[in-house]
Amino acid sequence: MAAKPTPMMTQYLMLKAQAAGCLLFYRMGDFFELFFDDARKAAAILDIALTTRGEHDGAPVPMCGVPVHAAENYLARLIRAGCRVAIAEQVETPAEAKKRGGSKALVKRDIVRLVTAGTLTEEALLEPRRANRLAALCVVRGQLGIASCDISTGRMELEETREEELAAILARVGASELIVPDDLPTGDSPAVPVIPADAVSRPAQSFDSASGAERLQALHGVATLDGFGNFGRAALAAAAGLIAYLDHVGRGSLPLLLPPVMRGNDAALAMDEATRASLEIVQTQDGRREGSLLAAIDRCVTGAGARQLAEDLSAPLLSRDAIEERLALIAWLHADTMLRGDLRAAMRSLPDIGRALGRVAAGRGSPRDLGQLRDGLGEARRIRDHLRERDDLPPLLDGLLPHLGGHGALVDLLSRALVPSPPTERSQGGYIAEGLDAALDELRQVSGNARRAIAAMESRYREETGVAALKIRHNGVLGYFIEVPARHADALMAQDSGFTHRQTMAGAVRFNSLKLHEEANRIAEAGGRALAAEEEHFSRLCGEVGEHRRSIALTAEALARLDVSAGQAERAAEGHWCRPAVTNSSVLSITSGRHPVVEAALERSGRRFVANNCTLSESDRLWLIGGPNMGGKSTYLRQNALIVLLAQAGGYVPAESAEIGLVDRLFSRVGASDNLARGRSTFMVEMVETAAILAQATPRSFVILDEVGRGTSTYDGLALAWAVVEAVHENNCCRCLFATHYHELSRLADSCDALSLHHVRAREWKGELVLLHELATGPADRSYGLAVARLAGVPEQVVERARSVLDRLEKTRAETGGLAAGLGELPLFAAAAEEAECDTLRDRLRSVDVDALTPRDALDLLYELKEEIGATDR
Repeated sequence: MAAKPTPMMTQYLMLKAQAAGCLLFYRMGDFFELFFDDARKAAAILDIALTTRGEHDGAPVPMCGVPVHAAENYLARLIRAGCRVAIAEQVETPAEAKKRGGSKALVKRDIVRLVTAGTLTEEALLEPRRANRLAALCVVRGQLGIASCDISTGRMELEETREEELAAILARVGASELIVPDDLPTGDSPAVPVIPADAVSRPAQSFDSASGAERLQALHGVATLDGFGNFGRAALAAAAGLIAYLDHVGRGSLPLLLPPVMRGNDAALAMDEATRASLEIVQTQDGRREGSLLAAIDRCVTGAGARQLAEDLSAPLLSRDAIEERLALIAWLHADTMLRGDLRAAMRSLPDIGRALGRVAAGRGSPRDLGQLRDGLGEARRIRDHLRERDDLPPLLDGLLPHLGGHGALVDLLSRALVPSPPTERSQGGYIAEGLDAALDELRQVSGNARRAIAAMESRYREETGVAALKIRHNGVLGYFIEVPARHADALMAQDSGFTHRQTMAGAVRFNSLKLHEEANRIAEAGGRALAAEEEHFSRLCGEVGEHRRSIALTAEALARLDVSAGQAERAAEGHWCRPAVTNSSVLSITSGRHPVVEAALERSGRRFVANNCTLSESDRLWLIGGPNMGGKSTYLRQNALIVLLAQAGGYVPAESAEIGLVDRLFSRVGASDNLARGRSTFMVEMVETAAILAQATPRSFVILDEVGRGTSTYDGLALAWAVVEAVHENNCCRCLFATHYHELSRLADSCDALSLHHVRAREWKGELVLLHELATGPADRSYGLAVARLAGVPEQVVERARSVLDRLEKTRAETGGLAAGLGELPLFAAAAEEAECDTLRDRLRSVDVDALTPRDALDLLYELKEEIGATDR
């Protein structure tokens, strides 16, 4: 018969049942302990010791633990590994438990919070330069609603969309965690494949539009949401699901949520998931920041600025006026090097007040967070005053400056209330400044004088007893006590001595006295009352911050925008970038454009990037680009797409000049990859992406296509590429750069009026391929594939065999007048003996009697062979 579970194990199993799907951090003293499968999983991820404790159902219980004081570091590693963690804290002290249920009463514990990837606010768990978003998705009457927020700053957005747009929106949002209702439609819905496998399923009844409206109204103290925007039912239902989840993980405590912003489908330049991955905008295709466009241009000096820049690049603007506002501020800072330097120096020391506000509003704040708000808001006011001295302010800056002030009373209160450098932990007190509260100062004086008072009492007892070795000591179990060597114990044992025996040790005896007990109580009471008083002040200060949360958030946003603008101006100055002219035309004219990421990589190795022009217009909107692999076609395609993106994000661009006719959709079909998870080969992925372009591109779109059709047979590939070029030209009528190795496509220039031929230049010099990386007008003369293969290190015998096959293919095609005939006649697997008979050079060499040759005959033979080789090459 199995033994009955211990009270502690009973409590643990009850809490574990409430934490379904989460690892349970069970607080035991100074450690968070994990048991059973949680312990096995956590020990493997954290690389910590796995032990056992007692038995359950007749088997040892696996256990591991982490110190409470270092828990955040371990939590960060578990969250990165895809885990969710429930925190079970002690909700009463051992003394309270003893009073409630006797000496054997178990301390009550409860789950106070669920820690998940999308609900982090702690500084140690977040990346300073990356937003951390939580998103919720639902379907209401065929309409998709999406709600997203970054609870570390409170920013919240709602939007509605169609199923075919969902993948692009989820890619733009980049949520760390996605919430979906448990009845999300499956079956044939095209939305289903884009839902991550680790999406969190929640009860469908929590996704209710009426409940969403009510919760938002209650959160922001309004009777109607009309002042925030026009929200549809699907968006409100998603908001309801999001708030219900936050309520669930916070165990009834909601984090900071600012008024929601309704995002329209036409608010930003549209890019699908494949385009974002291809252009590597905020991260590379393997998930790294280094090597992305964001890393190449980020010169922000604050984490908030870096997050705002990533947002700008992820959602470039469609409004010419909004773009020009951003450009004007960058131009203003670009023109004044000294002002820009002063501003960046001032902002470099700014704390992240947006995230500090988020922690305070979520009830997870610390005295240090209040100190950051004090310092950040104070510095924002000084920045405002400095900028206001100028009388040529651009419109965007003129609108930002009012948000940098208005917090004088709060800053003054926090300055008076807090010490200059408040601690992260508040359990030990000491963060409220002297002079704020006279009663608190007096309590601190009593507690602070404890050492002197105890030392004076110790000296007095030594004189009274004549025991020079007498000491007053303290530990966490006994508190204060008197200790003397065992040989002096009898002197203190006397009935009239005033000392009472407490504990006998090896070589020492411990005593108590009424005066020591009274002094100890006075010290402990004063210390406890001082901590309680500081806690009251802390709660009051947090309440004051909460009253100003909206205006503080606006200050944080204004500072982030200033940082982005100054950083963009700095990047433009160091890279000689230009201000683009953004128009409503169909022109895309770029002079000496460069790829910002490739150029930065080349600069680090001391090499120069070769700039190229691009001039697309209504009459010349489709460029067919040929040339060798490694010649720079893909780089050229991407650099023009990135220049469009940078311009519409409201930034300077890497070029001598640029005129950008506004682009509504940006498409990139560059590079080969498969998607085995969805059962798609490389060619299938290529065709899916190409189909999306042909279905969605408009005359205002910009499309880059590279090597369409290469993943199948030559005939099929050429036919598909031919038809795609015609469709882009005739149906989509968009601006397009189309790179290809199919020379036959050059014939389309005769039938497509808006198509022109171009190629990347290359030359062979002394048997070596020289890639010039320059774009020239006209069709490519050849592909230089064999030369590129040699550069890549393909064995020489393989390259020579390929050259033999190529010569025969080209000879057959020339004789028959067609590609198909040439392919059909090519004997790829001819016998080596038959091939040797056709090799006249080899035959001649075999017939030569080398020993019979005179030096003159040998020289003549070499000249003859050289002439034959030259004739063959020609």
